Amino acid sequence: MNPFRPSHAAWVITSLGLVTVSPLASAQDHASTTPATDPNALQAAVGVVAVNAPRYAGSDRDRVQFISAASVSKGPWFADTLRGIGAQYQTESGFSISEAFHYDFGRVERDSNLRPGSKSLRGMGDVPGSIVSRTVVAQQLNRLLSTSAEAEYSLRNGTRRARYRAGAQFGLIQQDADILTFNIDVHGGNAAFNRAYFGVSAAQSARTRFVAYRASGGLYAYSGSLNWTHVFSPHWSSNVIVSGARYIGQIDDSPIVARRTALTSAVAMNYSF
Repeated sequence: MNPFRPSHAAWVITSLGLVTVSPLASAQDHASTTPATDPNALQAAVGVVAVNAPRYAGSDRDRVQFISAASVSKGPWFADTLRGIGAQYQTESGFSISEAFHYDFGRVERDSNLRPGSKSLRGMGDVPGSIVSRTVVAQQLNRLLSTSAEAEYSLRNGTRRARYRAGAQFGLIQQDADILTFNIDVHGGNAAFNRAYFGVSAAQSARTRFVAYRASGGLYAYSGSLNWTHVFSPHWSSNVIVSGARYIGQIDDSPIVARRTALTSAVAMNYSF
């Protein structure tokens, strides 16, 4: 059994755009470092997830959503909610590198059931969504420890946003029916990314209650999460994820950040074919 089994909860949280500060996005990256029993076999899974998370990165208001998810892979090729569509190269030593394209939902200035955003941001304008290129490098160090790093770049003309993450995953419990892992990650962005999600321009300040704030490139958060997988049968399993992220450095002072510590939880029921 793969000790770092992927979770639909992690897939969905990223698909909602919470990857901006999500400590859960790395679950799949660490999971991918463990070779499958037959890497050339077609593998597919579907799931239903309930997520409680902030409305946007820094929001002091939460929302609960019920989302469906799916994942398909064969050989090096994959398509799923977290990684998008792409390919992965993996060695027997546990090293892997993947390249994929997926969608960054950006942020809106209203309450939305589909995209990150809040009516408290009215006047800020929308952060436009974009297709992004995502590169992940990971290494399984031993049965209980893996590390990974990723870089994500916006492909939308004029945005130039880039997001980075590095972290480690520790296996705490590994039994036939139960797997418990702990993730720690640090998150950063270039100047364009941090300005888009945490900065306030003079024009935006004039339209809102926020004071002008210029965010530069650098680290913006660290995070940790617990992921419990329970296996009911060869086909059915569940995931419970509880996580927290803390904004740091210059981002901690951003007027956009109404709550400096973000808490997220998710429960998923999965069916693997």
